Amino acid sequence: MSSTPLLAGAGALPGPHMMQDHVSARPACASGLAWLTRRVQQPVFLRASHSPWGCIPQNVLVVIRGIILGYLTATSALIAHYKLTEESDKPLAHHLFDFSLISLALVLVYHLITFVSSLQRAINLAISADVSLCSQSWTFTHLYYPDPDDNEGGIESWIIKAMSLPGNMASLRRQFYFTMFYSTTTVFAFMNLAIYWFITRQHGAADGGDAMSVAAAGTGTDVLTTSVLTANASTMAPIPDAPFSDLFGEGWLKVWVFFNLYGATSVIMVLEILLCNSIKMPLALVSHFLGLLFNSGLYLAWAALGKAVTGTSPFFWLDEAEVGSKEAVTAYCIGFALLSQIMYTLMLGFVGIRQGVTKSRGGGGAQETLDS
Repeated sequence: MSSTPLLAGAGALPGPHMMQDHVSARPACASGLAWLTRRVQQPVFLRASHSPWGCIPQNVLVVIRGIILGYLTATSALIAHYKLTEESDKPLAHHLFDFSLISLALVLVYHLITFVSSLQRAINLAISADVSLCSQSWTFTHLYYPDPDDNEGGIESWIIKAMSLPGNMASLRRQFYFTMFYSTTTVFAFMNLAIYWFITRQHGAADGGDAMSVAAAGTGTDVLTTSVLTANASTMAPIPDAPFSDLFGEGWLKVWVFFNLYGATSVIMVLEILLCNSIKMPLALVSHFLGLLFNSGLYLAWAALGKAVTGTSPFFWLDEAEVGSKEAVTAYCIGFALLSQIMYTLMLGFVGIRQGVTKSRGGGGAQETLDS
């Protein structure tokens, strides 16, 4: 079988596109061809499939990613069951505009992509350990199907194309799209956590206090007396102001769903940044900041469409009746967009921590392989 498609360009000058990677300045001792080849050998797709730590080899990384993907898949099924049964009072279409569910879907899709990529990389390393790095970066499917377009029609053709790396990994556009997707997934997970625990829950607690005040006014008693009478009325009533009283005491499923929707996904993405990939800070930082602003605005437009279709808003602050005026809704929307910038800065901070630690330790698994 010819290996020309796998090794094309390995001994010649690289094509017109350079890898969107984040290497240091060209060493004085390196020749132009060697330095360019080094850049070509570091696509972001490859870095997404390698841990920066020497103690996490490729086969271990595949197991870790498999566990994470299995966890996310099982959790998504439980969340879907909860949303469709326990929240059946809401229109079914409402869930399509739920920011937490969109964030979870992005995390699930990202880990599905990286798991398949890591698995392919491990198989390829196992069967061709003596092949050059450029050749190793191609997947198992490329080894047996160098040209996916030769397989037309049927399920086999779809699987081969779906499991193949991009045809031109040196394309700046393809690499930008991937890093933008990775950044959006991470930032939305962080935003989802921050919005729920610091805004949505606080609003819910305030609504509870307002309801108690209304009940007190209706009975002619003070709020404290009303809360005591309400608590004595039923032994199942939650203790006023008890932390998480709206979650605990109603079965394990609700607790599991809420802590996974509004916590676990962010923790998983932090572990992804620190342990599971060696993607560095992008060169086009401004483009990524602007891209996240655009994606945030795109979600707000999607949420507005959701309100028009279902009659309910994904967030209380998108409802003019809840916040009091259109100006308040606008202020919240601006804050939502700016939050994406803050969370992306936080993400870059985690990346910087990882790069600093791996550099001080002399590099890790992917650092030694990709940067040499």
